[in-house]
Amino acid sequence: MLIDNEQRRDASQYSRVFRKGTLVQETRYTEKQILYGMYECWCDAMGTDSTFDAETRVDLHMKADELWDEIDLADIFYRFEKQFDFDCTLEEWDQELGLGFGGPFLSVEEWERDVAPKFTFGAIARFIQKRAINTVSFEPVTVIHRECGPAGAFYGIEQLFGKLPYEERFGPSTKIIDVLRGRNLNRFWSELWWRTEFAIPRLSNSWRDIDGWGCLIGGLAIVAAIPISILTENYLYLFVMAVFAFATWYIALLWQYWTNPLPPELQTFRDLAVLIAEHNCDAVRKNV
Repeated sequence: MLIDNEQRRDASQYSRVFRKGTLVQETRYTEKQILYGMYECWCDAMGTDSTFDAETRVDLHMKADELWDEIDLADIFYRFEKQFDFDCTLEEWDQELGLGFGGPFLSVEEWERDVAPKFTFGAIARFIQKRAINTVSFEPVTVIHRECGPAGAFYGIEQLFGKLPYEERFGPSTKIIDVLRGRNLNRFWSELWWRTEFAIPRLSNSWRDIDGWGCLIGGLAIVAAIPISILTENYLYLFVMAVFAFATWYIALLWQYWTNPLPPELQTFRDLAVLIAEHNCDAVRKNV
């Protein structure tokens, strides 16, 4: 059970107890944790929510979503590196996964026989596991001689918050929306979502993607204005549509910033910590 005093005081108290009483060391992710992170990254990059597991072949999964002929694998690998904060060369990916990027051209038969069966999401996860370091833990910690799951989850939230470019301090009773809004909330929630193996509900698509829709509508307006301006030789159309595009994007950002997309039962950091602590996943187990 979290100790709930004044917000600033309890935030510093938890940090002090946890850092002195429990040493959270850098550890490797489990394969399962990496697959969750890969899925979050995959959905964001591909615009699809098709699920996969460790045994799923990457080529068949992409073909099912009609992405195989459109997506560069090097770009996917780069996104995974950014997601898990490590760097390596394309040659290292190739050597580990045996894709034959730098070797002789493979025929369709050779690809299907020798490469594709081994090119699975699990193989990618195991490659990442060798290189990525996990510095965020939601494991229970000892507070006043008692093991406390919510306290450990709260400390994990603090650790994750510290990895992001924020300076605000908060305690368990602090309302999340008072500290995080708009894009910052979206980024934090997305990171927490996969690190806790989907222990928390995902924010609505309409809220998460509103700025993208604003950009799309504004961009379409400008595209439509260009031929009209050329045909009429009146570039006022283009200017008006440019202003409209900026206004649409900016209004979308304001709407995202000032609205609260959080579920009613998850309004404070305490609510988050309790929910995460009750979730049965690798992130909250001792000695992962």
